[in-house]
Amino acid sequence: MSKGQKSFVKGAAILGIAGLIVKIIGAVFRIPLNNIIGSGGMAYYHVAYPIYTALLVISTAGLPTAISRMVSERVTIGDYRGAHRVFQTAFKWLFIIGVATTVLMLAFSGLYARLSAYPDAVPGLLLLAPSLFFVSILSAYRGYFQGLQMMSPTAITQLVEQVIKLGAGLLLAWLWLPQGVQYGAAGALLGISISELCALVVVIIMYNRKKREIKDNRRRSASFPVASSKALTSELFRIAIPIIIGGSVMPLVAALDTLMVKNIMISTGFTEKFAESSYGVLSGGVNSLINMPAVLSQALCMSLVPAISEARIQNKPGMVSGRSAMGFKLALLVGLPSAVGMYILAEPIMRLLYSSGYTQEELLLGGQLLRILAIGILFLSLVQTMTGILQGAGHQNRPVSNLMIGAAVKVVLSFLLIRNPDLNVRGAAIGTAVCYGIAAVLDVISVVRRTKPDIRFLSGFVAPIISTAAMGAATYFLYQRLSASHGNTPSVLVTILAALLVYVVMLFLTGALRREDMEYIPGGGKITRLMTRLKLWRQ
Repeated sequence: MSKGQKSFVKGAAILGIAGLIVKIIGAVFRIPLNNIIGSGGMAYYHVAYPIYTALLVISTAGLPTAISRMVSERVTIGDYRGAHRVFQTAFKWLFIIGVATTVLMLAFSGLYARLSAYPDAVPGLLLLAPSLFFVSILSAYRGYFQGLQMMSPTAITQLVEQVIKLGAGLLLAWLWLPQGVQYGAAGALLGISISELCALVVVIIMYNRKKREIKDNRRRSASFPVASSKALTSELFRIAIPIIIGGSVMPLVAALDTLMVKNIMISTGFTEKFAESSYGVLSGGVNSLINMPAVLSQALCMSLVPAISEARIQNKPGMVSGRSAMGFKLALLVGLPSAVGMYILAEPIMRLLYSSGYTQEELLLGGQLLRILAIGILFLSLVQTMTGILQGAGHQNRPVSNLMIGAAVKVVLSFLLIRNPDLNVRGAAIGTAVCYGIAAVLDVISVVRRTKPDIRFLSGFVAPIISTAAMGAATYFLYQRLSASHGNTPSVLVTILAALLVYVVMLFLTGALRREDMEYIPGGGKITRLMTRLKLWRQ
């Protein structure tokens, strides 16, 4: 691998490791939060998310990716001054967007809460709104650092966000719960605003520490022509708008789920309390678990954009092909075992994490929903990774249209299935899995046509499938054996650790992971020496 590819893989690894820690902290946050405010309170907590994420995607999806790509393109040719002007121009726009989205959420929180059939959710919506401004400014810094292929600032600020959210959110939820579950949820949402403010302070400190180095680099690239703010703005939004549209699709679909699930279930004869708790299980416990493995593919996406963009600017189609193949392979290595493991252990995992916050009926429902959505984990992993490849290759419109096709099918399918009393909330989960499946197939076709990834059939496709099959068999039989004589908690924990060990060993034995792959993963050298001593490398 080239130095650039090494940087890309290590960048993805840094973001992936940080993302896993973040998701673990997030899960740790949701478990006691579930136990504090219950499924009814979690419904109020998650009612805020669809409109919040729909507004948030404007500042966190399109412009940071555009900044990352444009900065990477300029740094590749040594134009550090131009790269910094991209950051300055984008910063101004993100400041404006942050103010505008915050005002919009404050203004329409009451209307949205009434339409969602959760009128008491207004306090939480109002307290969450300021975080939109903080995240917008934070996104400018993250995009700039990612364009420089410096992933640590993003990783560190993500950790700060989660740690502060964990502490402040749980404390405020507990303090405000006596006033009602809606106020407990509002306290947790205020914790998000506090956490984003703290992360913003941290990234500003990190930027100031790099200020001298940034100035020196800008001074050395003074010979490059200076682009006007108008030209940079035009380029930024030309790249960002399709990504913003694409990033808005699923939050808007989630908002429709919020509107559909409760209202349709009540219209078909279910009680309001049952409809609220069912939506709380789906949006709270289940979705948080599904999003955990997705963090690795999201890290790949963020690293792929500048890496593919760099290769494209250098006019090296072979490098584009190689990095695309690496992204595809890593997506399979993450998505396949996550999907199979989550499917097999769906109900045991729900019982492990939420037994004190959910009723037995809710745990059973959660297991069924998790098994349905587990099928979509592989598809989501492919969607996120292929999106990064296509965005870096200059085809940012394609994943947008692919996801919109999947989302359109999801809305129609969910509407029809939720009306079936035997399926009810399960219909929304089925629709989501189908959405990601359609988008994934279309994205893979688009990547193959446009970047022609040099995928090795055996090591890049067959070996991950064989490794996952072995892991799945070990997971199923080991849990069945352990759960017959031990409790659920030790059985799940031991099974997960054993399954992970089986999967890693199988990756080496089948050749899915090779020596040269391990060289570019943090700590890979030590793993290489260990596996060599154990004679587990496939020659």
